[in-house]
Amino acid sequence: MKESYQQKIVSLLIYIFTCLLMVEWLKPVMELTDTDHLSLFVFYLAISFFFYFIKLDWKLAIPIKLLFICWIIVYIYTDYSFFSKVSLDYLGVELLHNFSAIFSQEWGAITDPFRTFLFFVLLWMTTYLLNYWIRVRKTLLLFFILTVLFITILDAFSPYSGKDSIVTTLISGFIIMGLLYIQKLLVENNISLKGTFITASIGSLILLLAISGITAYALPKAGPIWPDPVPFFTTSTLEVDEREGGVKGTGGIKKVGYGENDEQLGGAFQSDDTPIFWADVNTQQYWKVETKDTYTSKGWIQSESEVELQNFGIGEIFESDIPPGEDNLTTDANIVMAQDFPLILQPYGIKSIQTNEEAMFTRNPLNQKISVLNSSNSSLWDYNVSFSEPTYSLKALRATNTESLNSLSSDFDRYLQLPDTLPDRVRELAVSITQDKSSLYDKANSIERYFRSNSFSYNQTMAAIPDKDTDYVDQFLFDTKVGYCDNFSTSMVVLLRSIDIPARWVKGFAPGDRTNMENLGDVYEVTNNNAHSWVEAYFPNVGWITFEPTIGFSSSANIVYDVEKQTDELLTPEEQQETPKSEGFKKEDEVSFSFTAFLQTIIDWISEKKVTILWFVIILGILSLFAYIHRGKWLSKVLIPTSRLRKNDWNSFEKMYHQLLRQLSRRGLVREQGQTLMDFARKVDKDFGDTHMIRLTKAYQQGFYGNNKTELNYASIRESWEYLINQLSG
Repeated sequence: MKESYQQKIVSLLIYIFTCLLMVEWLKPVMELTDTDHLSLFVFYLAISFFFYFIKLDWKLAIPIKLLFICWIIVYIYTDYSFFSKVSLDYLGVELLHNFSAIFSQEWGAITDPFRTFLFFVLLWMTTYLLNYWIRVRKTLLLFFILTVLFITILDAFSPYSGKDSIVTTLISGFIIMGLLYIQKLLVENNISLKGTFITASIGSLILLLAISGITAYALPKAGPIWPDPVPFFTTSTLEVDEREGGVKGTGGIKKVGYGENDEQLGGAFQSDDTPIFWADVNTQQYWKVETKDTYTSKGWIQSESEVELQNFGIGEIFESDIPPGEDNLTTDANIVMAQDFPLILQPYGIKSIQTNEEAMFTRNPLNQKISVLNSSNSSLWDYNVSFSEPTYSLKALRATNTESLNSLSSDFDRYLQLPDTLPDRVRELAVSITQDKSSLYDKANSIERYFRSNSFSYNQTMAAIPDKDTDYVDQFLFDTKVGYCDNFSTSMVVLLRSIDIPARWVKGFAPGDRTNMENLGDVYEVTNNNAHSWVEAYFPNVGWITFEPTIGFSSSANIVYDVEKQTDELLTPEEQQETPKSEGFKKEDEVSFSFTAFLQTIIDWISEKKVTILWFVIILGILSLFAYIHRGKWLSKVLIPTSRLRKNDWNSFEKMYHQLLRQLSRRGLVREQGQTLMDFARKVDKDFGDTHMIRLTKAYQQGFYGNNKTELNYASIRESWEYLINQLSG
């Protein structure tokens, strides 16, 4: 096998795998920008690299590439035949229109065909640069590193999945680096290797990397250590629908607050401490407003069916599906509204409503809403609710079992509804969490506690908005694990339903904070920050009971511990009476500094300093460009002191010699194809008028080919090397 043929085989493989790396840049760009015709762009790359491989004269390569680009533009954007007058007219009009728009700085007038043309020009420039690195620099390490960074950053901070691309990139990159090293040996040392050796070397390199890549791809992998940062960026940039009753914040981020439209959950919220109402009540209460029963994979809606509304007047006792507690424990809560709110705020165990205004009330058994009917069709601004908090026997809860669910009527079917698209792994997770529990209550308790011990975190700005093919609960449970009350409560309802426990999603307000108002005295102030959602689950022979899966909140259910305490992590009564925290601020008080908080701080700082950062980047870029252009003036000041830190041995000299060859190439003294090292050294010394390059080359050949590395005078060699480096910097 001739030497030129060996080099051609190696070069062909290098260009093929370089083309694969370029394709890995194209795929995410196409996916994230919804651009089609990936195959045409890949074909263009293949043609470009093929031209570089065969060293086609630029007088032929440029017209062919331009013709191909024009054909693609006509093919994509028109139905014209390319070899027709109308297509030529189309291209001419496009060219004139866009150049006119550029010169007049009307950037919005630039058309899509011209943008496509510019993208091809960018690919053209990139392939030219890669060809330069392959032919002259003999390295693609920088491009390889940039490709890996590009894919990993997109995988971490965008919806693009780089799971397969990163494997292809690593295998291709390492193969290229190995092939370039083989090519370097063939060219720089002017040696001829046997064909079988070349084939074995390349084959073993590819086989080794292929086996390593396949093994790494197939082996199980640990889950992410940090929460997914994508939600922050998506919710900070996407326009999200404003919740009914809520206030939209700046930058597409909603302000926290109560709203009735829950069809699309997710997205960031801004804190809002605007008061909604004040409650004069002895103990903290969860204020229920409504429930919803149908999960859509993106949010909640209420099923529609005929139901008889329950009407009652002021002071009348009405029935609820959660019976109140003992009569002797009945107490009152005085509600004073700060905003118009047409629904009654219900503490658990509500029995009746009193007010000095004329009003009637209607209760919808389907969604638990209590609406006000009065002459002005608005909310009551001041009313009392009588209630007695329900209590539950732990003994009765522990007696619930799976068999008892068979006795439930069809009325509970809507509380077991799940979408057909729910991923199987959600159901499998529910089973795995509860498989060692016998009672239904213990199963529900295990699900409630699951969120407190499996790396979940509360954050209002990092919650994801699921894509059209992504389930809201599945994304939270397995991908992001970051969210607020809607994420936690919806996930628990779905997990409960997955193991056939009836459950419904509850909305209302958390208790708020104790404050002293001038006209009201010592009351609980409830703000938009306290808008909240939680869970109600149904147990046969017991009824509906509340659960609180959101981190930082405590269960509002009153459990009577009428059995001996078990060692199963049940909360004690004292722990159950822990003060619930305001949803808007509880995470910051409870959780230590985390990656998500750190990321938020960085983003806020960048937003505040973006003008300064932009100028810094511009100035740094200008200085870097200036330094690069004039690198010949300062490079010796870096190379020589750095080399003096090395030992005077063969390894150091070998690196210094190759470094000198690169600097000579930068100066324009390039070793020609087939030229021996000694011939090249004579040419260099002729230009500089000395014999230092010949001396260095003789020493290099003596050590490399003669394997005589110990008798070399490395001190003298270093002097010659430093002399040439200084000459190149002159």
